[in-house]
Amino acid sequence: MHDTTSQDALGTLARGLSEEVGPLRRSILNASRARAGLPSLPDAQIEVLRRLHPDRRESPTALGRRLGLARPTVSNLVSAMERTGLVTRRADDADARSVQVGLTDLAREQLRVYDEAAESLLVEILRDLDPAQRRTLDDALPVLAQVRAALDEGGRRHPAPTSGT
Repeated sequence: MHDTTSQDALGTLARGLSEEVGPLRRSILNASRARAGLPSLPDAQIEVLRRLHPDRRESPTALGRRLGLARPTVSNLVSAMERTGLVTRRADDADARSVQVGLTDLAREQLRVYDEAAESLLVEILRDLDPAQRRTLDDALPVLAQVRAALDEGGRRHPAPTSGT
């Protein structure tokens, strides 16, 4: 087992995580999209689709805040997605001066097809791993979710979970 307590070891672990996660995500996305025969979408559009899936509606301002994007970027993004039939805008039920963005049936269907392709592809790959490797990945999922949550909260520190002692 590796030492993960020293500052050097934590730095090495952090660099490794950063070097693998982004490319892994892009590889899954590209291979799944190709398998499903779906059009290529920019990562930012996919993030918007995921944020609104399945039936959430949000203002462009809220989307920008949640995704860390500037208002003009979100406006351009939503306009492009509306032109391709992935999102619709409608007046906010609570404030008619504001708009809400939501997914179209086309977007929901493309996400469903993508998710099925990604799952099928990853199952094939996971099947080729040995059981210990699959357990390692399974054990890592909650930790990765915790890291993502901390990053989503601006990188604020969280106390380490206790081991029940």
